[in-house]
Amino acid sequence: MNAQNLASILLYLAVLLHLLGMSGWVQAKLSQPIQLATLAFMLTALFVLRKKKRKARRRTRKPPAEVAVMLERAEEGEPGK
Repeated sequence: MNAQNLASILLYLAVLLHLLGMSGWVQAKLSQPIQLATLAFMLTALFVLRKKKRKARRRTRKPPAEVAVMLERAEEGEPGK
């Protein structure tokens, strides 16, 4: 099961619990645990969907061949042609 499917299942469960809590069919003392479970399902879905960010290593770019030739000419003192 991939992360997107798991997150969608968790969000569906959160929505169902929220609708159950809002419907009025539950006792008043159970409303807070249902709200906490809804919050837990939503936060778990966010945690499942987050991607691990990797630090990008910056490579030094290799200069084109023309730049190398120009540098050689400049170091030798020849005028550019």
